[in-house]
Amino acid sequence: MRPGPTAALAAYPGRMRSCSRRALMRTSEPAEAMAVTTISRWMGVLSGRWGRRALFPGSSAEGPGFQAVVDVSGEYIAEIPRSPADVWGWLTTPANHFGARDGFVFPGPGPERWCLLTEAAGSMIGVIADVVEREDGRRIVLRFVSSETTWVWSWSVFDAGITLGAPTSLVRLTISAAMRAHVAEAAGRGLQTAAQRALAEMNHQLSGAPPPAPLKGADTRAAERAHKHRSMGPPTRGEVDVQVVIPLPVDDVWRGALDASTFTVDASPGEHPGVVPGTPVGQLGELRYVITSVGGQRFVRFHEVVGVGPGRRLVLRNQSSSHPAESVTTVEPHPDGALVRVVCEMVVHGEQAQMADATRAAFRAHLARLSDELVRRASVDQEPPSPEA
Repeated sequence: MRPGPTAALAAYPGRMRSCSRRALMRTSEPAEAMAVTTISRWMGVLSGRWGRRALFPGSSAEGPGFQAVVDVSGEYIAEIPRSPADVWGWLTTPANHFGARDGFVFPGPGPERWCLLTEAAGSMIGVIADVVEREDGRRIVLRFVSSETTWVWSWSVFDAGITLGAPTSLVRLTISAAMRAHVAEAAGRGLQTAAQRALAEMNHQLSGAPPPAPLKGADTRAAERAHKHRSMGPPTRGEVDVQVVIPLPVDDVWRGALDASTFTVDASPGEHPGVVPGTPVGQLGELRYVITSVGGQRFVRFHEVVGVGPGRRLVLRNQSSSHPAESVTTVEPHPDGALVRVVCEMVVHGEQAQMADATRAAFRAHLARLSDELVRRASVDQEPPSPEA
């Protein structure tokens, strides 16, 4: 008889151990409670142990404008009746993480980064996961940066030999997070539930084991939040109408407007928009992504191309809004080049009326960046070749 998972893992480094929290300092920010709830709803593991060290009054982590932050970490092990190659293939598929409905790897150079598509209140939101470490076939470490709390999930895969004539793997999941001390207890429970569900879901998809049980009331709470959000009243319609003249030929400007990399509405500084892989570029159904940040939280918004033409006309639907919102971009000839106009209608409720002003400012900034970028590209194209060319 082959030894159980814990005994088998003794042959590998980093056996199961109790957890610890380390006191840190961080400026006070909005509550982690929502992030804890979200994580616990979306992820999960089979077993775990938690140990904590209390932070006593008078600690150096306390002081004006500061609140103690503690690290919570733990290790979890599960036996999966599939080969290490099968487990590794599951782990390196973005859509299998965070309860995502789909996922993709951000294109382009630089460190590997994933986008995990989720839904909330009827809208599509992208969760960002940085791949901070990767040892092919054995270990992958993901850092989720879309919430105030940074969650690090470290997965390791070991070959456990043959069981009943079939290959078996041991999977170790180490979870760590830093959060304010007053929510650490709830966070620990949320992480434990999240961890249990993650490995249970893996086992379900790979071996046909029973899926994790639905979280009690999660769908009901989501529906109630969506209903409350939509019922805030009275509803009013807001309109944004902004325009800019770009001193370039109208056809060049139109091609620039069709280029998803120039669509920078709400984009965070230094982030580059693009097209979700697998969607048709420049056609109906193209899905554009924009990495944005609100209150220190990074996430992805999506805009779908729902109309092209007649003429130089592009219609984008904001798929990350809980209310219907479409923007219409037109490009027309102008004595000084090309006139680009964006008209966006939205439904807003009560205190959300200021959203129209924020959206107007965002589109104005977008058109200014579009003009600068297209003029820059045109100047580069017109530069004479160097003598060495």
